[in-house]
Amino acid sequence: MVRESRVRRSAAQSMWYTRRVFELLDERDSPHGTIWTLQWIDRDGALHRSEFRLAWPDYDVWSPDGGLAPSTIAEAVVRFALDRPEFDPLPKVLDAAMPRRRIPGADQLIARLMT
Repeated sequence: MVRESRVRRSAAQSMWYTRRVFELLDERDSPHGTIWTLQWIDRDGALHRSEFRLAWPDYDVWSPDGGLAPSTIAEAVVRFALDRPEFDPLPKVLDAAMPRRRIPGADQLIARLMT
């Protein structure tokens, strides 16, 4: 699944947007949740890879009834992270709980990306 994410540049860079294309590959189940290989192309055209982890407790935050596919939540969290300066550069392992720990209100903002 290939997705695009808008990235806001700093005020000094005129607040214009660029697009980052990303893809979640190799979905794997683990005892604690689901793991993907995340690859994305940065604004300079370079390809990068990280690991993305969605633990079951984080899944339950956005889908308490279990009605959403884990990939839907993963895509929203990745789009959110790619749009935030707090995740530039993106870590080698991105966990779905990281935005929730670093950014107040991230749960609600990520939920909006799923609608």
